[in-house]
Amino acid sequence: MLHKAVIINGFPGCGKTMLSPIISQFDRVEIMQYAPLIEQMCELWGLDSIDEDVAKSMIKMNADMLIYNITMGRNSNCRPSDLSSIFKHKPLTHIRRMLAPGDLSIPDIVRKNKPILHLTTHVLLPYAELLFNAFGDKLVFIEVVRHPLYTIIQLESNLRRVGEVGDPRVQHIRYTFHQKEYQWNWRGMEDMYNIGNSYERAIYTIDQYYSEIFSNNRASLTIYFEKFVKSPENYLNKFSSLLGSDINKNVRKEMKRQKVPRTKLADGPSLDIYIRCGWVPPKFYSEEEELNARRELVKKNVSTDALALLDSICNKYEKLNMH
Repeated sequence: MLHKAVIINGFPGCGKTMLSPIISQFDRVEIMQYAPLIEQMCELWGLDSIDEDVAKSMIKMNADMLIYNITMGRNSNCRPSDLSSIFKHKPLTHIRRMLAPGDLSIPDIVRKNKPILHLTTHVLLPYAELLFNAFGDKLVFIEVVRHPLYTIIQLESNLRRVGEVGDPRVQHIRYTFHQKEYQWNWRGMEDMYNIGNSYERAIYTIDQYYSEIFSNNRASLTIYFEKFVKSPENYLNKFSSLLGSDINKNVRKEMKRQKVPRTKLADGPSLDIYIRCGWVPPKFYSEEEELNARRELVKKNVSTDALALLDSICNKYEKLNMH
């Protein structure tokens, strides 16, 4: 049933939840959904724990089920405060779907309307090859990236919370090595995980992931957060082309809600979920001062070698972002 899928992917704290609501306002693009099963298939494939044909089949079947359910109004999120709530998209459309007959009529509706499945995913860039093999030219994979000194605060908080007390809501794959559990993306880095604190683990994780951005980026389009929030028009035109959908008034309204364009990078809406994930209001006037303050916070909690590694990643990112 799938006509097209757009995946908004990125590292924790990169700006996915700023971009996804904007993308969802393009014509035919569905409300953002999370896709834990697709993420799990990618993670298992990355750990060589599942055959590629099985992973591709599961990904394609799950995508069909997601577009089927959302078109019928099944499993719709009615919690007003959630980012994936129908009240953040087109509530009357979703309510009508819930009240319509559904079932056998849905495949014909999908074929007629050609809705675009819209998924928001986490750190799947290393597995983009698998996703493109599964979806082919139906996939638009958008990678959102941001300065490492902005992403490290949220990531450190995530690692500390999961590492110290555990979190049963986290559905990412874990594996056992030498009788100890590790998150799926720590394979080959177990020794560093064991000796590092939460800040150092965050740096090593950033180094691993950003190396994919620097050297093996298979995304359809890479969005640099700093460029997008200040000068979005070029990116909007690229979205329109990739999605085959015009930039309409609803897109413009959502951009205003997301405070895009901005004069300052951190001037986004103060949402509860951002605060829970480690976001703090900007303390300084200039972006340079803000980054320096974040670096000083990290410096107090890491070794000299770990700080040098973070500085190297930041320098590479800044050079790449200038092009």
